[in-house]
Amino acid sequence: MIQKLEIEPSYKTPRVNFDPEHGEFKIEGNSILVNVEEFYEPLLQWMQEFKESTSLEEVHFRFDIAYTNVASTKRFLFFLYKLQELTEKNIEVKVDWLYAENDQYVLETGKVLSQMLNIPFNFIGYEKLHRKDTFIA
Repeated sequence: MIQKLEIEPSYKTPRVNFDPEHGEFKIEGNSILVNVEEFYEPLLQWMQEFKESTSLEEVHFRFDIAYTNVASTKRFLFFLYKLQELTEKNIEVKVDWLYAENDQYVLETGKVLSQMLNIPFNFIGYEKLHRKDTFIA
C-alpha cells in the first residue's frame, strides 16, 4: 500500500493530507503558485498509484480553497478526473467543496468543475470568523 502523504501549507501552497488507508483526501488553503506543475505533478502521480492499487469501496475528497489561480484550478480538475476514474472501478466517490459564504468566486469555480464531471459535489458554505483561519462549518 502506498504511504500517507502530508504537506504543510505556505502562503502560496495548500495543506495536503492524503490518507490512502481511510480513503480521505484534503487540499486546503491557498493555491496561488507560479509553477503549479512542480507542486502538483508528484501529487497527481501519487493519486495515479492510489487509483491503481486501492481496494477501498469509497473515497472522500475535500477541497477547502481560500484563494486559487487558474493554473491551480486546472490541476484540481486533473484530480477530479482521477476520482472519476475511480468511479469506473465501482468505487463510490464523495467530493466536498468548501467555500467562505461571501466568496462567490470559489463557489463558482467548484460549480464549473462539478459540471465537467460525473461526480456528485457537496457544496458547503461556511462563515469566516474574524480570527484568521477559524471557520464555522
